[in-house]
Parts: sequence; C-alpha cells; structure tokens
Amino acid sequence: MHTAIIIFFGLILLALMLYIGERIGFSRQTMAYGFAALWLALTVINGAVGVVHAGQSAGSEIAIGSAVFGVPVAAMVLFMVLSAES
Repeated sequence: MHTAIIIFFGLILLALMLYIGERIGFSRQTMAYGFAALWLALTVINGAVGVVHAGQSAGSEIAIGSAVFGVPVAAMVLFMVLSAES
C-alpha cells in the first residue's frame, strides 16, 4: 500500500510541476527534467529510509524503487509525447 501511495504522490507532483511551471512561464521540457531529477532524489531518500529505519533489504528497495521512480517518469514521457503531437 505504501508503494501505491508514493506512486500516487509522484503523479500528483508531476501534474503540479507541469501546471505551475506552465503558468510561471517555464517550458515543459525544463519542468520535465526538473521533475525527473527531483523525483529521483525523493525515490532514493525513500529507499534509504526503508533500508535504515524499516529494515528492508537493499535489493528489495532497489526493485520497488524502480517501480516508484518508473511509473511517474513513464507518465511524464507519455504526456510529453502526446502533447508534442497536438
């Protein structure tokens, strides 16, 4: 359940960054790169907390972290591809 919640928050963060960035005047590409860097840092921190405090193995945190990072980034890539065509 924790993984689903974190992925959901990643998708919300993506939407907020793209929306607010567009309103401020940043390009979508700039906000997408910023999101990818921020989300990677947050995913690594989440995995480190899982290993240190929750007692999870590093291997399982890497596997779950790949999904946690990958789903919002895949949504970002899909959005960028679909918005470029229109």
